[in-house]
Amino acid sequence: MANLKATTITGSLNIPFGTHTTRAGLTGNVSGSIFLVTDTDTSKSKLFVYSGINGHFGGWEELNPTATPAFYYTNFINYSFLAGGYKSSSPWRDVHKTINATDQTSHLGQLLANPVSYSSGASSKTILFIWSINTNNAFNGATTSHGTTTGAVNMLTETAYTNQTAHNLVIGARADLGTVHKETEYAWMFGGGTTAVEKFNLTTETMYPNQNIASINGPTGASGFSDKDYGYGWVDSAAVKVNFATDTFTSSTQWGAHGQQKGISSKVGKGYAGNEGSYNGGYNLRRWQTSTETNLGNVSKPHGNCGEENFSLGQDWQYMLGNYDGVQNNTSWKFTYATDSGTTSVSGLAPGVNAGTSSGHVGQRS
Repeated sequence: MANLKATTITGSLNIPFGTHTTRAGLTGNVSGSIFLVTDTDTSKSKLFVYSGINGHFGGWEELNPTATPAFYYTNFINYSFLAGGYKSSSPWRDVHKTINATDQTSHLGQLLANPVSYSSGASSKTILFIWSINTNNAFNGATTSHGTTTGAVNMLTETAYTNQTAHNLVIGARADLGTVHKETEYAWMFGGGTTAVEKFNLTTETMYPNQNIASINGPTGASGFSDKDYGYGWVDSAAVKVNFATDTFTSSTQWGAHGQQKGISSKVGKGYAGNEGSYNGGYNLRRWQTSTETNLGNVSKPHGNCGEENFSLGQDWQYMLGNYDGVQNNTSWKFTYATDSGTTSVSGLAPGVNAGTSSGHVGQRS
């Protein structure tokens, strides 16, 4: 075993340092690697240690267990996982993985036990869960052919994850539901043909009916975006705000134009929702400052005339991995939160196995 030994009480140890973007792009990391991030929101540098093994199955963690870091720093999102989707009423079991540092997407295989379309989900630190799957392998349309089964993928080992009865919906099948989530701890399901709310504990992997009733019912689609303390959900003509601390739903501002204009979450205090259109026809994103719930105005979508998007949650940027713009397709974009702008058709970014992918779901891990 090699040891670092101090031979003098003067001087200091210099370690690699740089911005979070620099750290995110490092390759060949091994367990115990350390890096000093110098662009924190508190204007103080923060030390991080890598917990993975030879660059795989791990991530950077802040080296200060007594600190309570800002939402942005609670974990670092390094990978995005697209599960399911469909084209021309043919749903997929396929899962794709995107490396956020390089914008490269690869096919992991048909890891889902059953095909998924017109659904939503949420991620724990390691498992991506997808709700309301029909186990007869039929096309899960916007209003039909859904079941109560929850599908899952182990994002750490990149393998199928066995369904347990405790994962499944308990109120009943939901056609094209919406989800908001409190980080990797809890997820709330709403819409999809019922006003009842269900809640999933992402740590214990248990589903149960919530005591709250949402003033929202969306048989034609529901969507939302999430922040640290609140979730923001909508359907075509109604919207709700979810208080994670009190576990309550209240009627609220119409955050998005339509349930098929999907929401984008961020870790930088902004949420995004389609401004017009339905299944397609969306050309702009409404930007919401979540701390004040202020509409910051619209920005153009990098790819217009779309809906049914597969949106990721990223650290400094996020991805659209397939959408519907008159046909289900794999057109993708990279959207940067700081500039509220993005680029389409990034080389190597689009999912490449199926001819088109819309209405799937994207999860993420460190």
